[in-house]
Amino acid sequence: MKVLELTGYALGDLARISAAPTGSPVLPIRHDGGLVLVGPVFGGDGAGVCLSCAEDARLAAQSTATPRRDERMRVGGLGSPVLRPLLAALTERVRADPDAHRDTVLAVRADLATVTEHRVRTRPDGCAVCGPLPEDSPELAVVVREPVPAEPGTVRGPNPRTSGDAVRAALVDARHGLVTGVLRIGDLPLAAAAAQLVPEGQGRQAGFGRTGDFAEAERVALFESVERHAGMRPRRVRTVLEASFAELGPSRALDPVRLGLPDHPSPHITPYSAEARTKWVHGWSYTHGRPVAVPEHAVYWGLGRGTGARFLDETSNGCGTGNSLTEAVLHGLFEVAERDAFLMAWYARRPLPELEVRDDFVAHLADRVAQLGYALEFYDATTELDVPSVLSLARHTGPGPLSPRAFFAAGAGLDPAGAVRAAAAEVVMDVESAARRFRTNPEEYDRDRLLRMLREPGLIRTMEDHVTVNGLPEAADRYDFLRPGDPVAATVPDVPRDDLDALLEHYVRKLAALELEVIAVDQTDPVVRDRLGLHSAKVIVPGTLPMTFGELNRRTHGIGRLRADGPLLPHPFP
Repeated sequence: MKVLELTGYALGDLARISAAPTGSPVLPIRHDGGLVLVGPVFGGDGAGVCLSCAEDARLAAQSTATPRRDERMRVGGLGSPVLRPLLAALTERVRADPDAHRDTVLAVRADLATVTEHRVRTRPDGCAVCGPLPEDSPELAVVVREPVPAEPGTVRGPNPRTSGDAVRAALVDARHGLVTGVLRIGDLPLAAAAAQLVPEGQGRQAGFGRTGDFAEAERVALFESVERHAGMRPRRVRTVLEASFAELGPSRALDPVRLGLPDHPSPHITPYSAEARTKWVHGWSYTHGRPVAVPEHAVYWGLGRGTGARFLDETSNGCGTGNSLTEAVLHGLFEVAERDAFLMAWYARRPLPELEVRDDFVAHLADRVAQLGYALEFYDATTELDVPSVLSLARHTGPGPLSPRAFFAAGAGLDPAGAVRAAAAEVVMDVESAARRFRTNPEEYDRDRLLRMLREPGLIRTMEDHVTVNGLPEAADRYDFLRPGDPVAATVPDVPRDDLDALLEHYVRKLAALELEVIAVDQTDPVVRDRLGLHSAKVIVPGTLPMTFGELNRRTHGIGRLRADGPLLPHPFP
């Protein structure tokens, strides 16, 4: 094994060094100020992570201001003689088993003489040297259906690779990402955690967990971080199809009109026409059992502008992660049903029955917000999709005429009690965090600003705007269709429980009878799949209402299921 020491180099040099043929493995030792980076091993006959990808991940985790894709950026330093014995020992350790270090970097801090080990990965968007992405094609979208056993009482399959601390160990790395840290939010009525993702041009993103204890909250946050990372941009294939719907036709592609087109003109949206060209990715129609092309920007919510014509604005609506692709699709489908149920009730002002709730966790949350002057209410929002869906409302009942009068959230899933708990956790988080947001961002709660948005909905731009506008006392008539009554017990659907594929097929047929199609695009990150056995998917059900934020992004045009007598009012979904 050769040793290559780099005391000064440009980022572009790393790609050229990694791509150069070598007869034997090479161990690079790089210097960056007071930091020495040993590995990853490259060259010879073995595969691994190239130098350029390892450095890209490190710089991405450091700062969003680092020009990590500028090949001219220079890095370097002079190693301390004091560290030579330590570096020699580390070199011998790698020599003993070079293949074990093809995706590993040993980081040495010169000031402390400490060594940390970091498992690195190929760039998520692919690398020509160590991880080229295949070109997207209909063949790569084909799904082979097979039974997927479910663990009793869950909609999850077994996965020993995610047991214990395995998920944290595989994802959390402050120096190389994918998750730079997990933060506990300790001033709330329930355990909450945020798993911070390495930024990818969309600002800070995180997965969140809100449960009864911190260990579970952190675990949920990490799983959600995988889902958010996978849904931002393509990870498993390279987008190559650019065409118009008129060129592709309904036999090959999903008609964008069926997705719900924007109700209003928007400066960053291209008005749709069948002749307008855009980029497409291939998904799988579970309804028709064939590949189907879907507009790329309707699948990946993190794509920036400049990636082609965009007919609509998309969110993470319908993204799911699971221990199999089937499981991921199911959970994405449940989210589609949840958001559709909430919007169908809100836009149509549909009266909903209040739900009977007997749950100690929910009782605790209700007691907590009662001290703040709010009462929790839960309504059955389940639609003809037959996925139990819950709308939660925290209604202000105490003193303080200028306090937000209401907060809303939702939950869905096969277990109605679980859906209630999820909806309760979401709405109580908003109630509790509102006071903190008021202290840190008082401009969000400026009354004159909110009243202008109440009068001119087009000014509503963010999630926070949707929540705060509908919390105004003057907005109370918007939700007067939600009235407490005699609580009813939630209905548990009669569906297959022990086989996730049979459960998915049940809903595919259920929706087909309603003339609704189930389409899923595999968003799985190959590295996360190989290391943790986790899969991700974006589920699209044309004809359901998509959740959007910013009133100019609302998409109901072409959704025939929506029957609303009056104007559509901006939703309050958080």
